[in-house]
Amino acid sequence: MVRGTMEALKALRNTGFPSILPKVSSICLTQNIDILDMEELYVGARNRKTTKTNRFHFEVEIFQTMVDMQLIEYQYRFSETTTQLLEYMGALSPCDSFAQFDKSKLLKLGELYRYDFDDSHMIDLEGQLDIFITLSSKMSTSLV
Repeated sequence: MVRGTMEALKALRNTGFPSILPKVSSICLTQNIDILDMEELYVGARNRKTTKTNRFHFEVEIFQTMVDMQLIEYQYRFSETTTQLLEYMGALSPCDSFAQFDKSKLLKLGELYRYDFDDSHMIDLEGQLDIFITLSSKMSTSLV
């Protein structure tokens, strides 16, 4: 979910403004709010005309900047290690008879906890996961 949200934010940053603009314009029309011509020069503070268009100001300086701020906050809250931890823990989900079970992710999860899983524990864990996979596959086929 973290990776998916970040990819969605990146896509929104790159292509979202052109798709949102007509919706905003429609709302402005129904609410009798004046709509700026996006190709006119932007009038900044104190009624000073600038050399940039309204579109540039709203798309680049406001919209993209806000999405960038969201991406930075997301990256701050969910570091690569945290994202991996969440992804690997998802392999423990018992939903749908452990359909998300993934031995390689669980081994990587063990590697993140080196203080709890030394090399001998990792070898034991690999064998235990093999046994679990064998037993769970036998149980799921006997239920069918």
